[in-house]
Amino acid sequence: MDTLLLSFRARCLEAMLDLLWRQWCSLGVAGHSGPAAENHLIDPEALALATVSVGRHDARLFDEALDWLRKYGSLINLQRLKNLQRSTGLGDESVLCGVAAWLASHAAQPRWKALARSGSNRKLIQPLFLGIKGSPAHETDPVFLAQGLARSPVQMRGMSRAPRPIYPPNLMIALRALIGVSARVEVILCLAGGAPAHASEIARLTCYAPRTLQALLQEMTLSGHLLIQEPSGFEKVRKGANRRYHLQPTDWAFLTNGRPLPQWLPWAAIFSLGRQVLTAIPAPGEKGRHPAVISSKLRESLVTHGQALASAGLLPALDLRPEAPGDELLRTLAEHLPAAIARL
Repeated sequence: MDTLLLSFRARCLEAMLDLLWRQWCSLGVAGHSGPAAENHLIDPEALALATVSVGRHDARLFDEALDWLRKYGSLINLQRLKNLQRSTGLGDESVLCGVAAWLASHAAQPRWKALARSGSNRKLIQPLFLGIKGSPAHETDPVFLAQGLARSPVQMRGMSRAPRPIYPPNLMIALRALIGVSARVEVILCLAGGAPAHASEIARLTCYAPRTLQALLQEMTLSGHLLIQEPSGFEKVRKGANRRYHLQPTDWAFLTNGRPLPQWLPWAAIFSLGRQVLTAIPAPGEKGRHPAVISSKLRESLVTHGQALASAGLLPALDLRPEAPGDELLRTLAEHLPAAIARL
């Protein structure tokens, strides 16, 4: 089982890093990775949170993403990023604080200061980058060190490019550049590439407060582009309780020059499940953990994110039996999860 688990962890880490590289390169990060899948929308907040956790295993990826944020971090919705972190647990908080503090002090991005902890110097210092061999740096970056993270001083290559605006996966960033960073962008893209949905479902998918989103949806219907499906008059339901909202995809085809609009995926749930594999299974050289404990943690993550994964049709790809014992769960996930991530 130990060999199986170490292989599972290694393949999952490789698939996750490859996915992060593909999405960042599609947004304009300098790298040699292939592009993100055209039929899936990139979620920049989920991508940033995954990078401050899983990205710690690849120093080049981390710094190239930081370079992109230095130029285009104003297009990140910080309120939504905090909502995602709070609801999914994705992202390493100390690393996120270090990134936010660095952007606020080095990239003229004062809004990010709200995510940085002031006066948070720690006595316990840990390496920022994980599993990377080599002697420790003689100099450390003071901004990250203030968050208890040791790394060499950040040196930007400045090679990040602006995202291609009509490339379908980049639509969230492109639309924010056009109309501003607001929940309206997520509502449009969530509905334009999917089926009609209740306000509560849209709130869950986009990670906004239902009450806030309800008021926004009602306002957006005044545009004539956000449409409403009301229940039939024979259904005895509270007014508005069964109302569904939808968009005409053809109204938004200009965003991709007529190419199909990409699908909204629950990226935060996907990244969280992959990260849980890396957290639950000890890395080579670390103290071992009983397979029953590992399977329990992974089962808990599947329960937490099961609704999101199921709504996107991703659970069938894992071929899991709900009543499967722990060893079967681990073997099944080891067989299917890294490949499922690699296909995204």
